[in-house]
Amino acid sequence: MYVIGTAGHVDHGKSTLVEALTGIDPDRLAEEKEREMTIDLGFAWLTLGAAEGQPEEVGVVDVPGHRDFIENMLAGVGGIDLALLVVAADEGVMPQTREHLAILDLLQVESGVVALTKIDLIDDPDWLELVTLDVGEALAGTTLADAPIVPVSARSGQGMTALKQTLYQRLRATPARADEGQPRLPIDRVFTLSGFGTVVTGTLLGGSLRVGDAVEIHPGGLKGRIRGLQTHRRQREIAQPGSRVAVNLTGLDREAVQRGQVLTRPGGVRDTVLFDAAYRHLADAGIPLKHNMEVKLFVGAAEIVGRARVLGATQIEPGETGWLQIALRDPAAVARGDRFILRLPSPGITLGGGRVLDPQPGRRHRRFRPELLAHLRTLAQGTPAELLLQALTRWEPAALAQLFQQAGLDEARGGAAWEMLLANEQAVQLGQQAMSRGGWQRRLEQLQALVASYQQQYPLRLGMPREEARSRLNLAAPWFNALVSQAVTDGRLVDAAAILHTPGHAIRFDAEQESRRRRLLGQMESAGINTPSVKICRQALGDDVYAALVDLGELVPLNGEVVYARAAYEQYKGQILQLLTVQARVNAAQVRDLFDTSRKYAIAWLEHLDEQRLTRRLGDDRVLA
Repeated sequence: MYVIGTAGHVDHGKSTLVEALTGIDPDRLAEEKEREMTIDLGFAWLTLGAAEGQPEEVGVVDVPGHRDFIENMLAGVGGIDLALLVVAADEGVMPQTREHLAILDLLQVESGVVALTKIDLIDDPDWLELVTLDVGEALAGTTLADAPIVPVSARSGQGMTALKQTLYQRLRATPARADEGQPRLPIDRVFTLSGFGTVVTGTLLGGSLRVGDAVEIHPGGLKGRIRGLQTHRRQREIAQPGSRVAVNLTGLDREAVQRGQVLTRPGGVRDTVLFDAAYRHLADAGIPLKHNMEVKLFVGAAEIVGRARVLGATQIEPGETGWLQIALRDPAAVARGDRFILRLPSPGITLGGGRVLDPQPGRRHRRFRPELLAHLRTLAQGTPAELLLQALTRWEPAALAQLFQQAGLDEARGGAAWEMLLANEQAVQLGQQAMSRGGWQRRLEQLQALVASYQQQYPLRLGMPREEARSRLNLAAPWFNALVSQAVTDGRLVDAAAILHTPGHAIRFDAEQESRRRRLLGQMESAGINTPSVKICRQALGDDVYAALVDLGELVPLNGEVVYARAAYEQYKGQILQLLTVQARVNAAQVRDLFDTSRKYAIAWLEHLDEQRLTRRLGDDRVLA
């Protein structure tokens, strides 16, 4: 629960009310006590529902009410379950009341209670009724339109029991925070305790944390481990989503962590300086939101300066909605679905707010592309299956867990949506990796076109080496192998000894090339063991024809210098292996004498047979492998 105060220059209502409810003075700073005004976030808790036999501890974040400190208020406004809006009966609705209401409305806070404080100072019942009507009018049209208004006096105690009962009933009607397995703790306070080290606090979202968990702090990716957990000063082994949590960290210095960062499990979020969003501009903002306007972004507990890139329009007028791409000066840690507020840096006014649609768009958009606007509409309004398919087409192939995170879906909803995509044959799964059916088909066509293009470029080669095709498609081996298997099954390609080619493809020489081939093979047959060198063969044939004859197996190179025609190669290899069966060991001199040739050819043959694992070397000799 969050307490939003709206008192004037001196706060005699809000913090006093919090202390009356909880027994804890939320104002920690000396300046706050001296000025009787909340300046920074304060924290307290109370137990509700004890009379009903269902006691429940409720955390309270007391945020500044004064307009001068509204940006401190925004640092504590994330993760709200219920807002307790405090209005002083002797002052009524103030300008900051309306701004706080607008912020709560932009953040889509749907549960709240209004405490009409200091009624002990009001002697005129008509005035109290007038203030109550004024508050009701201010609430109209916002997410808190149905919030009950409870008159109270923190000093006399009048109405306090009714207020606690109302708070309890509203909280019981508020759905519990789901454990989606993706814990995030926006850090709103950092301090050290002697003997314990660094402690961070915040309201836990998205999942639970356990003592001993490895964690990361973003932006920055700092790594640490949870040494201890506390909720309302009680030790916990597990912290549940929706609770106020203090996390004692090991492996992280106090100076390295600051308000606005987010604590997650490793891989829980990624830093970004760019995100896409749906946006609503306040009707009383006074000015339009122009493209590339400098703004202050408030998300979680973070405050970051950036620029608002308006998509699909030149600007967004007061009271209108639209699409934005926020370009930040410094990295942020945001997730799909996060609510945010935009304010003008100077003068400090609230402009509007919205919801993160894509935390990792990857690049700056061209602002008026129809397909971009359609994509944003799907992200904003689509079903879980549509969101999953959108994410998949942007990131494929992707791990399922990463895909659910990008789509902003928990494991249960993501799993159900994924099964739907598979059942409708809209996706392909390989282990824990995923690809859209359209992406799979495109890659099949790309592979076929790649091989056909290769054959056109190199008509005297048998086909395209598998590894070169995989590299060109930039696919991991499992996906590439599955793709080749599909292409072969469909009759698109032939897979022949690590060479891919289209059906019917064959090496064909023209008359001139065929003449050169026959002439060289005749020369090689005449030369016998002392075959022409690789260099001479390449010059006689041309590089393309030489490579083709090697691919076809008509020429067999022993190394970079010595090559034989197939028949001669088989003959000489057989003679060497036959000699080894007779005398068990041979050396270079014996092979030289066997063929009446030079040592160059004898060494080439022995090293080649070693490479083929037909022989192995023992000192200067070879034996059968």
